[in-house]
Amino acid sequence: SGYASYAPATFLIKGLMALTAHYLFAMLKKGNKTAGRIISGFIAEAVMVGGYLLFESFLYGFVPSLANVLPNCIQGVAGLAIGIVLVNIFEKNNIFTAE
Repeated sequence: SGYASYAPATFLIKGLMALTAHYLFAMLKKGNKTAGRIISGFIAEAVMVGGYLLFESFLYGFVPSLANVLPNCIQGVAGLAIGIVLVNIFEKNNIFTAE
């Protein structure tokens, strides 16, 4: 299906996203936790969009790769919104404690 070529890039990009979100949230959580989640998540999603743009630029060229920026942004915003809602629900119901 062609998606196997994305596996190494996805591994690296998602790892960078996790590191970015973790360390930024650790710095920002002293204030409002929800704001810290939004800011660190937004920047992590920007890493995802930029990472895939860079990777796809090597595969297809820069201009054709721009076609995937908007779908990746939509994916990032949706994931961020759903994740923040779920973490807040889980914390309120003592399913886990996010630190």
